[in-house]
Amino acid sequence: MFRITLRAPGAPRALRRVSAMICLALWGSTRTWSQAPSTAPMISPSGTVQVTLAQAIRVALDQNPRVMQSLLTIAESGDDRRTAASALMPTVAAQAYGQRNKYNLNAQLGMSVPGFPPVVGPFNWDTIGLEAQVSLFDLTLWKKWRASQHAEDSARAQGRAVREEITALVVGQYFQALRASASVTAGESRVALAEALAKLAENQQRQGVGTRLDTLRSKVQLQTERQRLIQAQTQRTTALAGLGRLLDLEPGTRVELMDTLAAPSLPVGTFQEAYQSGLAQRPELAALDAREKAAENLREAAQSLRLPTLVATGTYGSTALQYQPSVTTYQLALGLRVPLFTGGLVSSQVSRAKSEQSRVQEARRDVRAQVGYEIQVAQAELDAAAHEVEVANLAVELSTEALTQAQHRFEAGVSNNIELINAQDELARANDNQISALYRLNQSRADLARATGQLETFFTR
Repeated sequence: MFRITLRAPGAPRALRRVSAMICLALWGSTRTWSQAPSTAPMISPSGTVQVTLAQAIRVALDQNPRVMQSLLTIAESGDDRRTAASALMPTVAAQAYGQRNKYNLNAQLGMSVPGFPPVVGPFNWDTIGLEAQVSLFDLTLWKKWRASQHAEDSARAQGRAVREEITALVVGQYFQALRASASVTAGESRVALAEALAKLAENQQRQGVGTRLDTLRSKVQLQTERQRLIQAQTQRTTALAGLGRLLDLEPGTRVELMDTLAAPSLPVGTFQEAYQSGLAQRPELAALDAREKAAENLREAAQSLRLPTLVATGTYGSTALQYQPSVTTYQLALGLRVPLFTGGLVSSQVSRAKSEQSRVQEARRDVRAQVGYEIQVAQAELDAAAHEVEVANLAVELSTEALTQAQHRFEAGVSNNIELINAQDELARANDNQISALYRLNQSRADLARATGQLETFFTR
């Protein structure tokens, strides 16, 4: 904690700790996003929505239209899988019907039969019973069912990819809002500091130690800090509005961030470890693996069209003429179908499945390269941001000490307040650099989590 002690005669006692307020503005409370609770967002009595990062992610994933669309796609792929499985299951149907028939035997037989009337009927008869059919051997149906299973796995993996993308948007927007909020709080502290130093300059002028020019410089610096504060407040309003849009809140809803901008825990591991984790966790690669398996099964299903199929059918029921006792009847059949000519159907479907496999393999090669690139960039940015935070913290410490020394020199009448104004500017820049470094550190940590396919679990666990 760095402190600037103001000794201006008549200055409020609270302003003597304004430097400490700047540090508190940067670090806030002890809770950070990594410790955020998993409960639903709270609504304050004033109607403000209070949300942590984990809550924001959950709300966005529960309400985002793209996530809902991916769930519908998964449900549809499940229906396709059940449809493919139904072709392998036995089918049983109940049947009941009646007929009234009259036949010309001569026409039916193509000749007249002595002793038999030329016309038979009319007569009524009915039947009631069950009919069943089952495919005993059809490799094509089996492979199509396996392909539908892999297609469902691909849809689920694509759904996870959509969730990772939405999570990345929310995390990025939340960090931008945290950065803007920290800038506002630091700006308010700098305005308070500038007001105290302006009051000090006025007191020095009244005592004859300072000059009117010193007072004017202090007032100009005060207006500069107020202008910076206005800009920071505008950026915060814009960032919070963007976050509200991602959370599908009503326009105009006030959002309050419950987390603070603080240094996250840094991962430990080499590039190869992170790369292997990314290959195992990235949903895009899982979707491509499932697509390739589905294409392989479809290719095998097409090739199986050349194989014979075996089907068993049977009926069991009761049949009788009208007003006559019914008789139990049944029929069993076993059919073998051997394809001899398919008109190019098999070769076209095999070719299409092979094309899909080649397309998936090229896409996988591209995604694997992209994963490696993203992990390399994220690790480099994370390492650089960690060093930037260390440098920025030291710069804040040094600029705070320089401001204290400049203030003491001005109070003692050794110098005018030019040094003091310059020290204020240096501290403001150091504060801004510290906030920016913390933002980049958090964002690069999120980028690394996304590159390894663990963004949602990292922030909501």
